[in-house]
Amino acid sequence: MKIAVVGGGIFGVTAAVKLAGAGHSVDLFEKGADIMGAASGLNQFRLHRGYHYPRSDDTVASLLEAEPEFKKEYPEAVVEGVEQYYCIAKGKTLTTAEQYAAFLKKHGLHAEEVSLDLINKDKIALTIKVKENLIDPHALKEACWRKLRAASVRVRLNTEAKSDITKDYDFVVVATYAAMNAFFHEPAQHKKYQFELCEKPVVRLPQTFNNKSIVVMDGPFMCVDPYGRTGNFLLGNVVHAIHQSNVGKHPIIDEEFRPLLHNGVIKNLPITNFDKFIESAAEFIPAIREAEHVGSFFTIRTVLPYLESTDARPTVVQRVDDKIITMFSGKIPNCVNAANEVVRIIGNEVRITSK
Repeated sequence: MKIAVVGGGIFGVTAAVKLAGAGHSVDLFEKGADIMGAASGLNQFRLHRGYHYPRSDDTVASLLEAEPEFKKEYPEAVVEGVEQYYCIAKGKTLTTAEQYAAFLKKHGLHAEEVSLDLINKDKIALTIKVKENLIDPHALKEACWRKLRAASVRVRLNTEAKSDITKDYDFVVVATYAAMNAFFHEPAQHKKYQFELCEKPVVRLPQTFNNKSIVVMDGPFMCVDPYGRTGNFLLGNVVHAIHQSNVGKHPIIDEEFRPLLHNGVIKNLPITNFDKFIESAAEFIPAIREAEHVGSFFTIRTVLPYLESTDARPTVVQRVDDKIITMFSGKIPNCVNAANEVVRIIGNEVRITSK
């Protein structure tokens, strides 16, 4: 079958490669100048195993299933050997230390209670060391290009595809994340999402941080992670990372942010919450005050709305009509299983029509 995949992020790329491997003729459309230029290439790059989601059993289950599949598909992009720490705050947390320990046991998640010198123990109720990896975004992008070429996927960069391309294909797979609704002309096909314009600061830190990833949970807190294999670090913050947020059909972006969006790591920013990131983090990790701001990148994080109580991150592969399939997920590790589901749906159609 002749298939178009719209969206050159990790979900679109993986689906295109898997479909080509199943014998289909595949075109991959990407409106940007390169693949992996939006949220797939601009995030916290944690290869989640579920530790981050104590209030969503479904998210944990999907990540535990997805993580080994991702490692098998993209082994060169997996950064192993990082010391991963999760901390539960003493105050303002939605999950207590006791509840978190029970959550870990329930899901069979490995954890070792430890003491970490970087942490302000007056503010932290529990610190655990876990087995979890990171993703090297540069290695992941290179692996994606190798796979696309090896699978003979035709990649059409700088090309925005709309729903009128369905007339030229047997199936169209839409994996455009924040721009999902932009593909569809008919308003009736649009869905509501929660869009968050996020800043991710890149920093240099003292040697005491080397090879350490620290997450403080479960509330309006923060994280610091090695940035792939660059030697720098990424800061995350539940509150201060978000410059704008809206629930609707499309993201609302103020003009002042447009030059910053999906434009790589930008230095000497006219707009940044860097100081707020540092003040917030220093409560738990005092040495973070020594961070040197290299620059920040900006992206649109997109989630299903009204899920704050669980912070769930479902992966949804849906057949919209006789030709269109959509892929939506907020977690990179789920890309392989989601792509396999697309292959299964189209494979079933091939078997039905060939009877």
